[in-house]
Amino acid sequence: MKLKHPLLLSMLLLVFCSQAKPLKIKTGVWYTSIQLNNEDNLPILVDVQKTNGLLCFTLINGSEKILLDKIQIQNDSIFIAFPNFASEFRAKIHNKTYISGRWYNHARKGNYYLPFWSKFEYADKYPVTPPIIDVNGRWEVTFDYEGDKEPAVGIFNSSVSKNMNGEQLLNRVTGTFMTETGDYRFLEGVTIQDSLYLSTFDGSHAFLFKAKLVNDTLWGDFLSGKHYKSKWFALKNSSFEIGHPDSLTYLTSETKLSFILPDIDGGNYNFPADASENKLTLIQIMGTWCPNCLDESIFLKELYETYHSQLDIVAIAFETQKEFSAKVAKVRSYQNNLDLPYHFLIGGDACKPCATELFPMLSTIISFPTLIFVDQKGEIRKIHTGFNGPGTGLYYTQFKASTIDFIDLLLAE
Repeated sequence: MKLKHPLLLSMLLLVFCSQAKPLKIKTGVWYTSIQLNNEDNLPILVDVQKTNGLLCFTLINGSEKILLDKIQIQNDSIFIAFPNFASEFRAKIHNKTYISGRWYNHARKGNYYLPFWSKFEYADKYPVTPPIIDVNGRWEVTFDYEGDKEPAVGIFNSSVSKNMNGEQLLNRVTGTFMTETGDYRFLEGVTIQDSLYLSTFDGSHAFLFKAKLVNDTLWGDFLSGKHYKSKWFALKNSSFEIGHPDSLTYLTSETKLSFILPDIDGGNYNFPADASENKLTLIQIMGTWCPNCLDESIFLKELYETYHSQLDIVAIAFETQKEFSAKVAKVRSYQNNLDLPYHFLIGGDACKPCATELFPMLSTIISFPTLIFVDQKGEIRKIHTGFNGPGTGLYYTQFKASTIDFIDLLLAE
């Protein structure tokens, strides 16, 4: 089904405010469309307001909020950098009701960008057609079924949206996909007639999912920016499970974990370290370009604040920048922006074989992030692959509780 108008499908809430002289644009709701290709757009609603004399933009994609305060204004142009990811908006204000530009993702190779435009009062022009499908529930999903066949769990929650006359217009849908390497974070969208549309945008990922229900099966396409497209299908299955994240990477030898890596302060970090003696240590294999790593980092911060006297956390970053100094600068910025109180080291380039080479006692690193639990005696007790974060709702709550229980168990030994 080809939509007459683009739809609001995303789940992220981004906020940024200008401290310069307010720009001469209309306040109110704007419709912003990021162009993935000639046919598909990833939509976002933008609420433009003035607060205490400052012009503020709120990109409405759901429940998450990200403050973008790195803003430069030059004449009729505005440049807005994301705090945690190497990406930015570069836009031109054409008049009071129209803005256009590009979103650049510097973490990807080459000059990677996607065009976007934003119009005042272009929002909420949805087809006045009630849906005829209900996708609420748990789904067994297969991505790239014509290729490598990646399994996933689809978790969808639908609710009816009505107009002022009480007429049902469409079904709002929230949820996510959980894979063996992490979740697709906060998704939001709609069902229109026999079709489902979902998307998210977080400054690193620009994801669009669309599918049509045929009999009992959703058949669809998954687009990631302009560089990736695959097909997927899904069947409703309340009992379907993917591989357990604690079993995907495993020990292949009894070799004790040890390494020496540069830290972001100009020194070297030797593990095992004196500071971690008689402490439980969590080793996070991550990258600042990785949204699932961002979710895990926030969770690790919570753990550190609770257990810091008994717990040591070491993050090993594998980065996209070529120069070592650029890697250090990006990791330091990431640590400062999130106020993360634990150690950060530079592991190397952003590649899974690079990470695997550093840990010869493990089978293979298949995901960023991967979290290694090392007990007080230096023994690896658990290896957790990927991260299914707050976008998974109840599953994330259960994961946090089980992780805390496991830490308490190790500390009690």
